Amino acid sequence: MHGGEFFAGPEESGHIARAARARAGDEIEIFDGKGNRYRAVIKSASGDRVAGSVGEKLPSPEYRTKLTLCFAVVARPALEAILEHCTEAGAASFQPVMASRVQFDLFSGWERRAGRLGQIVTAAAKQCGRGFLPEVRRPEKLDDLLLAGGASVFASAEGLPPDEAAEGIAGKTELKLFVGPEGGFTKGELEFARSKGAVFMNLGLYTLRAETACLAACSALLTRLH
Repeated sequence: MHGGEFFAGPEESGHIARAARARAGDEIEIFDGKGNRYRAVIKSASGDRVAGSVGEKLPSPEYRTKLTLCFAVVARPALEAILEHCTEAGAASFQPVMASRVQFDLFSGWERRAGRLGQIVTAAAKQCGRGFLPEVRRPEKLDDLLLAGGASVFASAEGLPPDEAAEGIAGKTELKLFVGPEGGFTKGELEFARSKGAVFMNLGLYTLRAETACLAACSALLTRLH
């Protein structure tokens, strides 16, 4: 955006002009990924370039708590579901985690996958009307993330109910939320997390898939912490 005008790149222009079938004179919503959303009117639209004028600024609320979802690396379908649904739930950033029971390797192919993962987050932000674009970070080892410090919550069957867990971290403006792999984190990993002051939160009576657990945990915390 510049001087009240916007210009979409080739990929986004293709989506606007072909997939959405927008034409000159149509009103659309645009966002900059930094928390700003606007109404806009298309002036010209072609397959590789869409331009127009920027109108009124739209609300784009964000949760006060900046939650980093630290989720154990999973297979591609679950990985994409986590990014999509937890962008909608309000996660501020995504941190893939390498732990003992993780069966998939993202380190070796990260650069190749990163672009696709960013596209999923962008599409989810558009769909839910969110102006802020969460960051998808490079995978890190669990121990390194815990050693870096900061408030942490672990989704765990042995944890507190969400209301009590939220009380234990009330007032924190930044938070790491950890969701484990299939089979969960090991006893040693959980003991290490506890030694670093992590809070443990229960997500209910039943065993959840990784993508379901991530969404449930994000929603449970963010709606209580605001």
